[in-house]
Amino acid sequence: MLSILSFFLLCGGFNMPVVAQQRRLDQVQSQSLYASAPLDSIAVADKQPHEGSIALDEESRANTKLDYTIETEHFFPCPADQFWFQARAAAMPASAFDSDRSTPRVILTMQPHGMKGTHNYKGIVSAKSDDIGKTWEGPTMQPALNLREMKGRESGRFYEVPVDATPQYHPKSGKLLLIGATFNVDRKTKRDVPGGQSNIFYAVYDPQTARWAPWKTVDFPNSFHWPYKRSGCVQWLEESNGEVLLPFYFGEHNNSIHYSAIARCKFDGETLSYVEHGSEHKLDTGRGMSEPSLAKFKDEYYLTMRNDEAPYLSTSPDGLHFSEAKLWRFDDGEELASYNTQQHFMTHSQALFLVYTRRAADNGDVMRHRAPLYMAQIDPKMHRLLRATERIVVPKEGSAAMGNFGVSAITPQESWVVVAKRTKTAGEKNVIISRIRWNTPNSLVSEQAKPQ
Repeated sequence: MLSILSFFLLCGGFNMPVVAQQRRLDQVQSQSLYASAPLDSIAVADKQPHEGSIALDEESRANTKLDYTIETEHFFPCPADQFWFQARAAAMPASAFDSDRSTPRVILTMQPHGMKGTHNYKGIVSAKSDDIGKTWEGPTMQPALNLREMKGRESGRFYEVPVDATPQYHPKSGKLLLIGATFNVDRKTKRDVPGGQSNIFYAVYDPQTARWAPWKTVDFPNSFHWPYKRSGCVQWLEESNGEVLLPFYFGEHNNSIHYSAIARCKFDGETLSYVEHGSEHKLDTGRGMSEPSLAKFKDEYYLTMRNDEAPYLSTSPDGLHFSEAKLWRFDDGEELASYNTQQHFMTHSQALFLVYTRRAADNGDVMRHRAPLYMAQIDPKMHRLLRATERIVVPKEGSAAMGNFGVSAITPQESWVVVAKRTKTAGEKNVIISRIRWNTPNSLVSEQAKPQ
């Protein structure tokens, strides 16, 4: 029989706050996946397939036959004295740029981050693939997505930089819309300016010209007095009329209490315009609610929000006005054991999934337990995660953190989880693409509207 002290240490001691302990932390084991391979510029990836299917319970399997396999690949050697960060991808149908093609074009965006410092971001780069990620053109620094010197401050010391960006195709306009946030960065301290303001930035990629337009910021009415507003690391939705439902969070500054909400915006192919926002969600713990992501499954909208201690979920019938937030839980009632990082949705026409990090038996060496990346199916009636469906979709690699990631549908047969892991190894391929290959096509992708 375990002594009280032994049981206390086994449970993680003081490292486990109010979040309930997971009873089955060792059910899903990560593996050492990647065989060594020579670094080359862009064409060849390190890859390892993982066969398997979702382990559904009997009742859930009766409701869906959706299975998938996973294949992980590494791309893009890091630049000198920097590592790639905030990598995310989006696909555009061939009809958006070449009527004679049948395969989509994938645009991947990311940015170099200094090996030292916090939020020591540089400008955004992009890479392009016309063969579904087998080979890539780039990454290429984009002047339209670069940092800008701040006026009225000490000359050459401070700059405003677009960060935390997520690309997504906007079918109504036929354009790719990149949305994120800005940081004010101090070259001297190599970090964001404490108490500095932030804005929602966006940039437009025209597939006809293969060019980015210079980034802009979203204008808010004078009645919106919050100086710190961001759509960093969010997933947004386009409605059937072309309007954008954009998650954002706001407050006084980076370390203040934040509110999360959904803004209804119009996009005409060039300008993203704020119209209104819906219910505001706040938690008087840590930094409140931040980095919200939005999904729609069947006729219901799902909003996941980050908090310093645990992630939260709200639902809505209209995409603007959401229910009171509640903790993410598994179907057995236990809390998710995730904290202080983002979650994202993976939407298939037959099922909705959540991708997340959490405490596990073997990841105490990772900052904030931000690896591996897990995925589990959401029960649309209980609004809980089906524990039996949980799988590792991006395995742990040493103690590298993977908390800043993106999820996107690429083709009806394939969705991606993309993450640029933290590294201190010069030249390492640190961008990981995890291909989720469905056994049943995702009709939501084939239903994307052509440019109008």
